[in-house]
Amino acid sequence: MKAHLRIGGVPEHFNLPWQLAAEHDIFSTENIDLAWTVYAGGTGAMTKALSNGELDIAILLTEGFVSAASQGLKAKIAKVYIETPLVWGIYTGANSKIKKFQDAKKGKYAISRFGSGSHLMAMIHARQQQLNLTEKDFQVVNSLHGAADSLVRNESQLFYWEKFMTRPFVKNGELELIGEFSAPWSSFLVIASDHVLKTKGEAVQQLLQMMNAECINFKQDNSSVIYLRKRFDMSMPEARQWLRNTQWNYDYNVSKDSIQNAKDALVTIQMCDEKLNTNKLCASWLKIV
Repeated sequence: MKAHLRIGGVPEHFNLPWQLAAEHDIFSTENIDLAWTVYAGGTGAMTKALSNGELDIAILLTEGFVSAASQGLKAKIAKVYIETPLVWGIYTGANSKIKKFQDAKKGKYAISRFGSGSHLMAMIHARQQQLNLTEKDFQVVNSLHGAADSLVRNESQLFYWEKFMTRPFVKNGELELIGEFSAPWSSFLVIASDHVLKTKGEAVQQLLQMMNAECINFKQDNSSVIYLRKRFDMSMPEARQWLRNTQWNYDYNVSKDSIQNAKDALVTIQMCDEKLNTNKLCASWLKIV
């Protein structure tokens, strides 16, 4: 009998190995019935789907998962997905009066939703700059396209998003890059609900082993840059640079410092309980190093 697994991820280049694997139906030969769903709303939307039982597994930003776990999400880290930190671009509308991050206190922040990476990273970075943001400083825009529309109309003035995904909006003149921010932790985790770990744990481990091979092949395959260029409006040099700078995780280790760094940053913005035990956030097959 096939194990049915519902997986969610953002429609970005990081998840192209998952998308290609689903399109090529590689899992059916191993008795896994995989349903891959794109979540344009990002980590905030997927943590809600995990909580509601609509997803079994999600590819989440590290800070988004740690924050959600602190707030009661019944799920665990099944595996680190992307080792390298995410480089967030800081954007404003091309016609905005804000031209540098130092003017950020004058603007409203566009976020995909509360609890998303665009929300948490804006708060963490602002805190480092001695800015205290409250709920009224944010405008929910649901997606990257929603953010671009909001910034162009000057309904919001600042937005944090991954650099390569926003490049088309910079190129067409809608957005302007005014800064960058990178947090000291791995960017994406594979998160599985407690329920699926209990009921389909072997299938989850089998899925992870298969995706390890897929990610290794994707990293090494010369044709990957062509897929990236076609699907994400990247030039060949941009695709090569992104692929060269992005490192998938191929083992079952979790860096204690990486998770702790995310927790500490979230505690400073009151988005994580200081009592959260990060050692209890990992599936049984993972080794904390």
